[in-house]
Amino acid sequence: MEPAEYQKHFDLEESHWWFRGRRQILLALFPFLSKADRSRVWLDAGCGTGFNIKVFEPYGRVFGCDYSTDALFFCQKRGLSNLVRADVQCLPYKTGAFDVVSLLDVLYHKKITDDVAVLREAHRLLKEDGILLIADSAFEFLRSAHDRAVHARERYRRKTLKPKLEKAGFEVVRMSYFNFVLFPLVVLVRLAERREGRIEISRRAVQSDLRPVPAALNAALSAILGFEARIIKKKNLPWGSSIVCLARKKASV
Repeated sequence: MEPAEYQKHFDLEESHWWFRGRRQILLALFPFLSKADRSRVWLDAGCGTGFNIKVFEPYGRVFGCDYSTDALFFCQKRGLSNLVRADVQCLPYKTGAFDVVSLLDVLYHKKITDDVAVLREAHRLLKEDGILLIADSAFEFLRSAHDRAVHARERYRRKTLKPKLEKAGFEVVRMSYFNFVLFPLVVLVRLAERREGRIEISRRAVQSDLRPVPAALNAALSAILGFEARIIKKKNLPWGSSIVCLARKKASV
């Protein structure tokens, strides 16, 4: 991400509707998260400013890593420990060390030259039948200045992400899009931006869509994603501006 984006994430990650709603969706996919298990070991790879680590902590021992020193600085401001500066393409952990690995808005990054290699690295770190949790941006036609600000290389679709997971040795358990209800509005906004030429603005002017939202609107948008989380708990959504996936490391034959 652009350096200024880390401060925005740190300031807004706890309360902003997008992050709150996404957390509800992520947790809805995990049937075993109904109770804490301190024997469970979790790695949030590419942990950013770290609030997700705090969210996952009730469900096990959580470790975090990120290559950005800015990200780790904000993690430390949150009082987090078990942090390592590391590239997700080559992680300094023992084989089979984790029950869960999460990659949240990580695979899409432009510095990742081989996303299948990153998935294989996650596969190596997981115990047999370990769980991989992915959330990322969806549909390449939605690319915008936001993607430039967060250094996005790719936006995924189910038909592009599933083969990569299978190639890396995973079995897809669940895969759904989300931000389904607001998807038509997102499409209209992106089309309008293209007509106005905003996608071609200079790098210096590029910034993400992340910004404070009035409290009432923030609550309403969070409720929309909460509604989607209740649906996703039972079935997949057919479209949305983001994609979420739960995959399992295949048992050795």
